[in-house]
Amino acid sequence: MRPEQLSVESLQAFVAVVDTGAFSAAAERLHLTQPAISKRIQSLEATLERPLFERQGRRVRPTEVAERLLPEAREILARLRAIEQQVADLDQVVRGRIRLATSHHIALHRLPTPLSALRERYPELELELAFMDSEAGIEAVMHGDADLALATLPEDLPKGAEAHTVWTDDLVPMVARNRAADTPLDTLRRLHDWPAILPPADSTTRRQIDQALAAQGLHPTAAQESPYLEVIRMMIAAGLGIGFLPRTMVTDDLTVLDWTAAPITRHLGWVRHADRYRSRTLDAVIEELHNGLAREIPDLTDLQE
Repeated sequence: MRPEQLSVESLQAFVAVVDTGAFSAAAERLHLTQPAISKRIQSLEATLERPLFERQGRRVRPTEVAERLLPEAREILARLRAIEQQVADLDQVVRGRIRLATSHHIALHRLPTPLSALRERYPELELELAFMDSEAGIEAVMHGDADLALATLPEDLPKGAEAHTVWTDDLVPMVARNRAADTPLDTLRRLHDWPAILPPADSTTRRQIDQALAAQGLHPTAAQESPYLEVIRMMIAAGLGIGFLPRTMVTDDLTVLDWTAAPITRHLGWVRHADRYRSRTLDAVIEELHNGLAREIPDLTDLQE
């Protein structure tokens, strides 16, 4: 091995290829050409004197050497980003790039106002958004691929994770308005007899729903699953079944059913790696998320007047 040839650029290319599974997709992520990605991988393989990928058509699969290198490469890149941010913080100016891993639901319903405020307040701040499921977003933070995850918070966080609730969602059972009067059944009987439209079984939101239903003696099998709550809402509105959604997603074509059991409340918020440097820029993003929540809550003194 010749360590003098190991470069940050080659490690970046390596991680991107592993994450995307293809040289072309890695090139798109890093805004490079595919030959540039290939050259960097070849350089890294020459330095390590070991192949890093097995070609399978247009896709590639990491070798055993690559699997062992991956966590070290992620850590090196995370440390370098932390050093860059610490230097930037010396200027007392909020600048630099923050990589946010966010669920589609949070991006659509919670982020527009904070992102707009951040852009106006900190023109030198760059926000890079990656859309992924909450579980994948948290994993990205722990691997060093994201600075902050905006996610549905699980009951058990990974070791080394720091999290804080920013928003809460009350999940309630809904059906299509044109099906609400089909049969005068109570909610539990509907849940027993009608097709269920639910998030994926391995998601935090699904586990919360399953636990609430199990407490009522119900163990429905999902007739349809989707990681996107907006898709679930559309399927329910089309009359395909019954499902649980945040109360804030109710529209004119949906009817909320009575739910007398314990409320199903999920917590949405941010997750970061507790052992990594918390920059001034990251603090500014977190502060604005909480400021955005404060703006959503009405002033009770105004309501009493």
